[in-house]
Amino acid sequence: MELDDIVRRLEALCGLTAAEAEGERDQCAAALARVEGERNSAPGGEEALAGYAAALAAHRFVLRCLARGATVAIGDPKSGPAGARDAARALEEDYRRVAAPWLRPAGFCFRRAGGPGVGP
Repeated sequence: MELDDIVRRLEALCGLTAAEAEGERDQCAAALARVEGERNSAPGGEEALAGYAAALAAHRFVLRCLARGATVAIGDPKSGPAGARDAARALEEDYRRVAAPWLRPAGFCFRRAGGPGVGP
């Protein structure tokens, strides 16, 4: 996955100009790093993972816009900012579902379980 691809995908998802999307490069880099951190060892999935990274960046973009008091045209317009937040979250979840075969399960971690005869 390449950062330029994530920026282009964010541009398309959010209807941004190329310059506006370029201004979100740091958010795209953070989303890409998160997706890489969640990735499992299964081969392939670059297209789905890149889509998930862009959707994650789009969700963060919407949240930042709403925090600044901007009006965001996503979701149910009658529900205002709550609808935009819900729609952005749903978008991210949908893309995560598609990328799931190449991601570790959410909240999954390895733990060593103790028992009789097992030392610290």
